[in-house]
Amino acid sequence: MARRVEPPYLTEHELRQQFGLRQGGEITLMAGTRFTPAAKQLLQERQIEIRWQDQQGRCFTSADAAPSEQVHPLKRNNQRPQNQCALCQQDVAHKSALMTHLNDQLLVAKTHPRITLRGKLDSCISYTALVQCHMQQLPPRLQSFMADIRSYLGQLMQAEVQGLLPPPPTLGEFSATTVHRWSHQPLQYLGHDHLLPDRRYGEVVAELNWLRSMVRELELSASHTYLDNNWQVSAQGEALIAGLNRLSSAVYVVAILTWQCQNGQQQQLEALTDAPS
Repeated sequence: MARRVEPPYLTEHELRQQFGLRQGGEITLMAGTRFTPAAKQLLQERQIEIRWQDQQGRCFTSADAAPSEQVHPLKRNNQRPQNQCALCQQDVAHKSALMTHLNDQLLVAKTHPRITLRGKLDSCISYTALVQCHMQQLPPRLQSFMADIRSYLGQLMQAEVQGLLPPPPTLGEFSATTVHRWSHQPLQYLGHDHLLPDRRYGEVVAELNWLRSMVRELELSASHTYLDNNWQVSAQGEALIAGLNRLSSAVYVVAILTWQCQNGQQQQLEALTDAPS
């Protein structure tokens, strides 16, 4: 009789190295993955939601991958969206290729500003994943920071679609306030003064600078989308704009730390602290 092979345990170190672990975040793991006690405690402390995936890419809310717990890969449920036109308030029998869902109830034209914003978010998420592929030889802590950035972009997309208020972004255990302080005084906190886009810093830093500029463009697009002519903005819009503003600082910090590590100054990464000096 063949002996059953149990899936390996995921350790706290592997969690920190491979995944973004922002407070209240979400990670995707293969169904059947088990945890060491320290890893389980970390997930509970960070209030991280787990989405389980089988070999065919199907997503589940249960670690057992039970069919009754299957959800859409891009959503938290399998609810079929309605087809109510936002303009005429009538149900649409056959959705035109010129229309798309604003949410699970309303159809809008694809020129709607919020749909444009989502398209730019999608591009930014895809490019972030590409940058992550090029950072695999860098220290695990930097890779974890990039996982946090990728995870936060996904949270912004989810918040925009579902009308939620996203929290500020974090890098590992460091708050948005701390990261913002580093970005404004990098020489003091990161050991290197401000970086301007320049080929002498290498390909990865150039890609990170490009990602930073994409996030800045996203912030402007969100401002155009949510800020009206009277400078009024919804709570959701304000949280999205503020989150993108702080996220560009986070990407900039990672760019500087990447250059430091590539230049033999990895101790700057290891010496990061929340305490202002």
